[in-house]
Amino acid sequence: MSIWILVADSSKARFLSAADRTAPLQEIKDLIFPEGRLREQDLVTDGSGAGNGTNGNGTHSMGHEKDAHAQQVKSFARNLCGELTKAAQNKDIRKIYLMAPPKFLGLLRSGLSKLCADKVVGEISKDLVNHSVDDIRRHLPKAL
Repeated sequence: MSIWILVADSSKARFLSAADRTAPLQEIKDLIFPEGRLREQDLVTDGSGAGNGTNGNGTHSMGHEKDAHAQQVKSFARNLCGELTKAAQNKDIRKIYLMAPPKFLGLLRSGLSKLCADKVVGEISKDLVNHSVDDIRRHLPKAL
């Protein structure tokens, strides 16, 4: 059993682990989600159509029913939570630390299974996904 640290944002995630409370961090897996960086207009087609103004003001575009970008980001967060759940079910995880920007941290928190939520011992509300492993370690408690 080890200590896992998930460092993520809306387009990238890094899974790190430590064998014990003072062991150095080891990178286990990276996941890239390029859709998390796309703009809304790049994710949806112009399928919403256009309508004629009834007051003679010409045509206007109709609004999209869903925010496609937000849905993609939520899906990525759910996938990351699924990865944690698989590892926790295999008894690979003793403790979990989550590191993410505030909004994405909220998505992770809401997507965690009970099994994983019970193992979360710390949350760091910062965007550190592109930082070095040493820098990430400096943001965690001295003894995990």
